[in-house]
Amino acid sequence: MAAAAVFCAGLFVLHACSTTGKEGTSRSFPAHPEWPQSMDTISVITWNLGYSGLGRGSDFFADGGRSWLPPGPGTTRESAGAIAAWLGESDADIILTQENARASVVNYWTDLKGRTDRALAGYQRLFHADFRTRYLPPPLRISNGMATYARHGLVQSEIWPMPSDGDPYDGLIRRRYGALATYVEGPGGCWVFVNLHTSAFDEGGALRKRQVATLLERAVAAHALGYRVVMGGDFNLRLVATQFPHTTEDEYLGWIHDFDPEVLPEGWRVVADGATPSVRTNERAYQPGENYTTVIDGFVVSPGVDVVSVAGVELGFRHSDHQPVRARFKAGEGLPQARCEG
Repeated sequence: MAAAAVFCAGLFVLHACSTTGKEGTSRSFPAHPEWPQSMDTISVITWNLGYSGLGRGSDFFADGGRSWLPPGPGTTRESAGAIAAWLGESDADIILTQENARASVVNYWTDLKGRTDRALAGYQRLFHADFRTRYLPPPLRISNGMATYARHGLVQSEIWPMPSDGDPYDGLIRRRYGALATYVEGPGGCWVFVNLHTSAFDEGGALRKRQVATLLERAVAAHALGYRVVMGGDFNLRLVATQFPHTTEDEYLGWIHDFDPEVLPEGWRVVADGATPSVRTNERAYQPGENYTTVIDGFVVSPGVDVVSVAGVELGFRHSDHQPVRARFKAGEGLPQARCEG
């Protein structure tokens, strides 16, 4: 019973929360594939992978459903394979994933991270275990987090801490909030890609809003050094107004809160596709027109970043409770071509 309680708590935190890390944690990459001079844009994808356990057939207890685990190992293996294949064929320069998981009980021991790594074998990659167990050996260990993949120009990475209201699961389960920042030598100088995943079930959305504000402070400081900043991931805040048809009752929508554009410094902006939903509720298995859907996945960009395009990708929530968002960026005017520090 004790082990079951640990895993149940882990399941809740796994879906509801994110990011473990220590302030100042950094890693340099002195030898990296240089950005091709013929390329003047950067294509980026962000996708919360739902640890390959939240495909269209899943509901989840923390969202008002009944299930603690996915329907079965066949569904998690199918989802992991499809996710990895889609990412491998995406042809993106930078890929930001959240809830990318190693094999554990929460996904019936399906190694989603291993599959995505193999599908993106030509990329440099970083993994930040934003949720993990301690002291437990395989097969009891859980390791879930954010993975960033860069095809060219990776110079350095570091953890940008975010505020927390305390960690009631500290012990066998480790959780600290932070974002994975990756510095890339790209067109026009140094770019910083911030892979983030904020809190989900905090009262009134107060914690997630403070987390975004804290990351913005760090991002503004990076921009002041001449870096172009792209913050991407699962904001757990509605980035644009949406009114997709649904029949979900209000009692399952208490976690929905809006991104406050007033927190953005002058010249910064939200980049999201309001025409394609990026997340669905999990009070039931997915049925189009029944589950509430909205847009909480996307980007915030600094001045000096021109947006060429942004588009959500409609996959019918088949393999995750989130859908990918694609964007293409270009170096804008007004910034010196600062070099990344490696």
